[in-house]
Amino acid sequence: MISATDPFDPGYRFLRRLFDRVEIVALTPVLAGIPSSAAGKRWAGRELAALLQLPAMQPVLRKLAELLPGMAILRAVAFRKDADANWFVPAHQDRSIPVSSPALPPGFDNLTRKTDGWQAEAPAELLAEMRNCRIFIDRATADDGPLEVIPGSHRRGRIEQAEIPAITARGAWRPLTGDAGDLVVLSPLLLHRSRRAAEPSGRRVMQLECISADTAAILGLPATVPTWPPS
Repeated sequence: MISATDPFDPGYRFLRRLFDRVEIVALTPVLAGIPSSAAGKRWAGRELAALLQLPAMQPVLRKLAELLPGMAILRAVAFRKDADANWFVPAHQDRSIPVSSPALPPGFDNLTRKTDGWQAEAPAELLAEMRNCRIFIDRATADDGPLEVIPGSHRRGRIEQAEIPAITARGAWRPLTGDAGDLVVLSPLLLHRSRRAAEPSGRRVMQLECISADTAAILGLPATVPTWPPS
């Protein structure tokens, strides 16, 4: 597991070929309805619980549970970048997470209403403990407009929008390229972006936003704890 306090930790870790071809192909029907937009497709609350019960998700959840013991999942997101959805996402942190209601836990702010429910910005201390697990469904090359990160930027904690230009001017962006079946585990506080693809191939990714199940229960967050076998 990535340590949030390790000064040598760049804020992400690759696990190459964690999922085999059969496991990746099984996810194809799950990802069939990804819209052509930067928002992609999102699952939270009851939709997330139903997603995690699908047989195709079981190998994914078992392997993630080995990597992140005691985890729960707050949200799943899937993206596809092709000629019709060749989007650009500027540098940012993933600070907003699903919440159960407008009555926010301590330290949360900037409440918004989305189609899949309420979300708000979580305190940096909580985000530092969370992990975003990003599965490569297809190969992602430098020409595919992959996710790019500034290693170590998560150690700054919450980064305000006005601070980003100075940080990106000093830091070197690192593209996270990989093959189908690779997994990259990221801190949500890691500064990241995605540029338009020079040669859009239709690459797909699925991301699971993970949090300690105990922390989610204490704060009353709408996280789902995977169980086996599916009921």
